[in-house]
Amino acid sequence: MPKNNQIIALSCSPSRGRNSDTMLDHFIKGINEVEGIEVEKIYLNDIPFDYYCYENGSQPGDNEQEFNDLARKIKEADALIISTPTYNFSVPAKLKNFIDRIRFIALDLSKKNKLGQPVGLLGHLRTYFIVSGGTPSWAQKMLFFGFPPFWLRSVFLYYGANCIGAYYSGDVKTFENVKILNKCRKKGSAYAKKVSKGKCNSLLEKIFWRPPQKD
Repeated sequence: MPKNNQIIALSCSPSRGRNSDTMLDHFIKGINEVEGIEVEKIYLNDIPFDYYCYENGSQPGDNEQEFNDLARKIKEADALIISTPTYNFSVPAKLKNFIDRIRFIALDLSKKNKLGQPVGLLGHLRTYFIVSGGTPSWAQKMLFFGFPPFWLRSVFLYYGANCIGAYYSGDVKTFENVKILNKCRKKGSAYAKKVSKGKCNSLLEKIFWRPPQKD
């Protein structure tokens, strides 16, 4: 009997039940409409881990068992969803720290690609980003490069992952907006179908420039 596809859904808002968290719940409802998919929702704020520094960049500390377990789940998963609010054109501090900390599973620092960058190790992941904010969606589309969906895609492309898509809502009361939440459910179902079929990056994301990074 074939193994179900495993998806980790990471809710990164410090506020439960608000915009990005509710969007994620409805996205998961859509995923659950597709057979052969298993989703585990995890609240990032429930996982304690230290701030990134050079000394802890290669592995979790002895005091970070829950963080180590989360990293292992992501390493073994088929897909990863990140939902986050927008804080001052970026993401909450804990999500930024998490992205910095997981480089021990995300990058092979002993190898370099043609641009001299470390080789990404997350090619098995099909990622999706759900983002809420206070800027209207039409303005976010014009200034997309200044908002988390653009940055998150850039980071995970740098980590070698497949970026399947992103959805942004600029309604400050998204958690009450039935139209947007229904759209999240539909997008979740479409995403799950792509995961089950092993779909990868779109053409534009295959040629996306991955900025070099040095410690």
